[in-house]
Amino acid sequence: MHFTKEQVVTINGTVYVKDDPKEERTKGGIILSDNAETDRMHTGTVLSVSPFLLEDGRLQDPVIREGNKVMYGQHAGAGCVWKDDVDGQTYRMVKWNEILAVIRP
Repeated sequence: MHFTKEQVVTINGTVYVKDDPKEERTKGGIILSDNAETDRMHTGTVLSVSPFLLEDGRLQDPVIREGNKVMYGQHAGAGCVWKDDVDGQTYRMVKWNEILAVIRP
């Protein structure tokens, strides 16, 4: 599947994130296999984010902004994760409340 950033319009408090590449080696030099999944936190770059509805019906602007580097759990956006056919990058759609932290530069 291939989408450009301009083609994806987030709605209802969703965040469009490009995953950072996985580490291929541990700090000790051990090479990780492609299917080795660890319990580490995942990081990525926000490509798009939408406002979300509060319980009282008001729209709330998220504190997450386009271009932010964010941290999220391994299963965030589990229903909507794909690897791009063209650039080989992994992208995901997560709800705003699955974002655990914004990483400052």
